[in-house]
Amino acid sequence: MLGEKLAMLRKKHGYSQKDIADMLSVTRQTISNWECGQGAPSLDKAAELAGIYHISLDDLAGNNVEIAVREKEHKDLHVLKKFIGRKCSLESEDLDMILETPAEANHITILDVNEEWIRIRYERSKEGAIFRKETVTKLADLSLISGIRVEVTEE
Repeated sequence: MLGEKLAMLRKKHGYSQKDIADMLSVTRQTISNWECGQGAPSLDKAAELAGIYHISLDDLAGNNVEIAVREKEHKDLHVLKKFIGRKCSLESEDLDMILETPAEANHITILDVNEEWIRIRYERSKEGAIFRKETVTKLADLSLISGIRVEVTEE
């Protein structure tokens, strides 16, 4: 899973394996091995990678955080940041890249937003179980999100 994340993040940022290898002072083959799951970066190299990709080390290394990406596109974040901590509905042309079922798009919580990523949390049916749910934290490429809808409730 880490190898897939490393490859997706590298491609999202438009870097070659050689580019990343040069930034980390390792060989291109080392990067290839990490991406193929034939090894993993040391803690210091993983921290450097997290910095390069503007994500936390927890997001990079954690198996409980999934990543969805698409090509980079600039978004104005000042409105999105106001939704942090709120339950929302997501709109996206590529919703299947972010969520397993479209129904989940109506029940997400925005945990954080930065220039490139939106961190969300939602519940989905646990694999192989109809009534059991699991909480998923997902780090999605911000360019995948085309809209967010928030219900306003009166107190």
